Amino acid sequence: MHLLDNPLSHKERDNMQDMLKGNICRVCVSDDPEEIIRHLGFAIDRLSMLAYSRIKEIKEKEIDDFLED
Repeated sequence: MHLLDNPLSHKERDNMQDMLKGNICRVCVSDDPEEIIRHLGFAIDRLSMLAYSRIKEIKEKEIDDFLED
């Protein structure tokens, strides 16, 4: 998983979701066990990045809200 300094932008998040869907499709249709494992790894990495990005968004909003009060 790549470390994120900032949450993903809307465009980056959409792109990541598209790539994740592609990985899921390859897992579902491939006849090659190595390809299935490879795309499983990519899918896990991308899902982790999406989750981490969302958590960063939530944390940053909490900090911004706290500073406004």
